[in-house]
Amino acid sequence: MSNRTLSRRQFLVGSLTLTGAVALAACVPAAPPAAAPPAAGAEAPAAAATAAPSTEPIQLVFHSRLGTHADWHQSRVALFEEQHPGLKLTVDQLDSNDMYVKVYAMAAAGTVGDVVWTYLNNPPEHKARGVMIPLDDIIAAKDYDTSQFWESLLAALTLEGQLHAIPNHGHYGTTAYYHNKTLLEKAGIAPLTPEWTTDDLVAAAIAVTAAPEVWGVRTSGGGQEHIPSYLRIFGGDVLNEEGTKCLLDQPESIEALRWLHDLQHTHKADPCQCGDQMTENFVAGTVGIFNTTTGLVGTYTKQAKAGELPFEWDVVVGPVGPTGLRGSQVSSGSFAITGNSKHPSEAFEILDFYCSKEDGIQHVIFGAGSPGGRKDVWESDELNAINPIFRQHQEIYPDGPRKWHRPANSRTTEFVDTMNNNLQAIWTDAIDFDAGVELTYSLVQEVLDKDAL
Repeated sequence: MSNRTLSRRQFLVGSLTLTGAVALAACVPAAPPAAAPPAAGAEAPAAAATAAPSTEPIQLVFHSRLGTHADWHQSRVALFEEQHPGLKLTVDQLDSNDMYVKVYAMAAAGTVGDVVWTYLNNPPEHKARGVMIPLDDIIAAKDYDTSQFWESLLAALTLEGQLHAIPNHGHYGTTAYYHNKTLLEKAGIAPLTPEWTTDDLVAAAIAVTAAPEVWGVRTSGGGQEHIPSYLRIFGGDVLNEEGTKCLLDQPESIEALRWLHDLQHTHKADPCQCGDQMTENFVAGTVGIFNTTTGLVGTYTKQAKAGELPFEWDVVVGPVGPTGLRGSQVSSGSFAITGNSKHPSEAFEILDFYCSKEDGIQHVIFGAGSPGGRKDVWESDELNAINPIFRQHQEIYPDGPRKWHRPANSRTTEFVDTMNNNLQAIWTDAIDFDAGVELTYSLVQEVLDKDAL
């Protein structure tokens, strides 16, 4: 999931205003008038010849996200068309920064294609904008099996009791802790194992740090993927499951926020919780540990084989917190069929093709992000031959990743921006920690209390 880049020097304390989404109305052309019957005694006209079925292929347009994802999708077009005679697929590559703006504009103009990308925050708005239709009837007609997808993932894509998208890739949140084994070994730190704890992380980070050239750890103190994963390690959370109450005022959540704050301001092992250039710094060999999704496993594997990493690296599942808990939060990029599609049944073949077990494994090898959000992908021998991090997750989270929580009033962007901007004030010491947490909680709750969009 893509989060906004936050400046360490700028922040806004307060809520932002959003414009409500307006559902699009579909226009149905009037039926042509019935032909007048022949006059009495007149010869009836000859019956029109039955029109031959069209031999023209059905053209389908898939709006994908520019970068390695779209590169992978484009590389598979020939195979898709080979397996689906009569269908022609065009992959429209849209920059993630304005992908939704363009999709919504095309939807309003009636020019949007057949399949669009969605993340777990966006289904309510996608539905309102006419770029997401229910799939239950198509799934039933095709006898499509959804049982391999995580329950928490399907729940996030279900609106009004109906499934509206199929997951392409998925993960457990920012629970993959990438680390520079060379730096850790030089600092006298034993290899990290799945049994490691938050105390182990702090000790390793302190030992590795040689500021300002080398930092022991890099964390991301913003975003709806990162923050819940940290808070859930300590038993806290950002939102309740109903999406109506902010939980940043709970003792467990405050403890997690304090832990993040201490990494920077007490232990001096993290330069900031801004997330800026984490991956670039890691590749340069100047970061001991940082966490994000499993989406970089394929990339780092390819770079290491090509000799592009000047150190040994590995990745381990997130640490155990003080009460024995670990953080997780389901996340996914998923595909939906638009209300503008003239061929929704055929468009579903795109979802089926790019959300299969085979695709979920192969796009990791290609370097196009996290695996498919399917149990049979994460437990596959082929995938775990790359790195055992995938089966680690399956074993540590046998029930799958925890649920994604979003505001019940659909004010997701306003909610995330308000949380991020005010947390940045805490991380930069622009406001006292306790006062900052209290203010962040109250302003986020204020957003949640507003009327639904």
